[in-house]
Amino acid sequence: MGGLNLQHLSKPFSAITGKEYVGIDLSGTSLKIAHLRAVSGRIEVVNLISRNIQALSDDDIAKIIKSSFPQLSARTLDVINVIPTHVVITKNIEIPSTNPKEIKEIISLQAGRHTPFSREEIIVDYLDIGTHKRSYTKILLIIVSRSVIKRQFDIIERAGLKLDRVFFAPEAVGLSVSRILKLEAQETPLAVVNIDEGFSDFTVVVKDKVVFVRNIPIGAMHLSEETDKYQARFADEIKSSLETYQSEDIERAPTAIAVTGAIEELKNLVAVLNERLKIPCKSVSYFRNIILSNEAFNKVTLAKHLSYFNVISSLLCSKEMKIDLVPEEVKVRKALEERGKDLITSGVLVLTIFVLIFLILISNIYFSSAYLAKLDDQYKPLSQEAGKLEVDYAKVSLLKNYLSKRGYSLEVLSELYSLLNENLTVSDIKYDDQGKFSVRGTAVSMSDVFTFVEKMEDSKYFKDVKTKYTTKRKDGSRDVTDFEIACAREQLK
Repeated sequence: MGGLNLQHLSKPFSAITGKEYVGIDLSGTSLKIAHLRAVSGRIEVVNLISRNIQALSDDDIAKIIKSSFPQLSARTLDVINVIPTHVVITKNIEIPSTNPKEIKEIISLQAGRHTPFSREEIIVDYLDIGTHKRSYTKILLIIVSRSVIKRQFDIIERAGLKLDRVFFAPEAVGLSVSRILKLEAQETPLAVVNIDEGFSDFTVVVKDKVVFVRNIPIGAMHLSEETDKYQARFADEIKSSLETYQSEDIERAPTAIAVTGAIEELKNLVAVLNERLKIPCKSVSYFRNIILSNEAFNKVTLAKHLSYFNVISSLLCSKEMKIDLVPEEVKVRKALEERGKDLITSGVLVLTIFVLIFLILISNIYFSSAYLAKLDDQYKPLSQEAGKLEVDYAKVSLLKNYLSKRGYSLEVLSELYSLLNENLTVSDIKYDDQGKFSVRGTAVSMSDVFTFVEKMEDSKYFKDVKTKYTTKRKDGSRDVTDFEIACAREQLK
């Protein structure tokens, strides 16, 4: 197993549990895949895979990647692509502004001047190194051909995977070495030399920030096969990198050099560099400072000329990486996809709520119906008895009503008779089924008629009493008044 000095490296993943990451580097002669798992705060490199792809087509590379994933036993994956230095152009420049928005616009307009490609053919990103002369900002510019990134996307998509981010390897290596050596807060620059199979990267890191990158076209294969020849040339390349860095007046000169990557078989390299460069050099074994599974550890030790540090460090530092070389159109597409997912999620949630409400209503209706059916069964005998009682009650009520109204007409006539006096004579009484009747007769005087009307109005048996007419006439030697009174019978209560 590897060493246990992982606290600083694993910090970006400390809040992630149950996630798995896969890093892929396919820009060199070898395909490198690293599988990292973050569970319960423990960050472990689970598996490592490498294949020689020098003479293979893109379709063959995609098939190798696809066939490798069953070996990883990965479930939910975030796939990260790693771009090495030898396919990237890096420039240290100064921008006459300190406003981040203005800096981005200036870089977008002027990036094409630093490459032989047009602006449409490149993808540009940058690292803000710091303010210079108050109104200037030092920038590490990273430029890569759009065709290189498109090829990476195409191959990985053919393998059935979805690429999430594209990282610049030297940035991850610089951050990782700085943390292994616990130099994140140190203001003195540190030079990091990462040796891979066919090339090496010279990176300068200050306070956990990469400020300079240069590619060296000499790798572990050269240094191990023709040691004397290439060690001297390698030392000269590093010396040239230091001189280039100092000539650009980026930061102070590095006071130490950390050599990492495929260095296990390069026993005398650090001693040679110490002798020729006159700067303290120290070897840093990356896989002895991270947690590896037994399988991953065995593969690292067997790959003598191959370094997995590019891929592993990009996974470990993915949350702090500033450079992302994903094309803008892909970022827009991902943003739209995420928005679409949010809309779908919201729609499903709303639909689920409606379905739940509907089910609750249906269940309430069902249980209420079942309860009512149970009550019907329970009270059915009582309902039958109640029906019989209602029939009997209706009969009794009808009979009672009949008995109560029987003789009421006689009471009305009796009341009418009691209201008459000796000066009034009734000659005709008419009565109909609606309770309306009229009284005709003769009175000695008009006042007798009015007195009779008043008495009828006061009676509880009559209502709407009206005098239809009064007519005076001679009866022999005296005057009499004929009259007709219309009224309605008061209903019996």
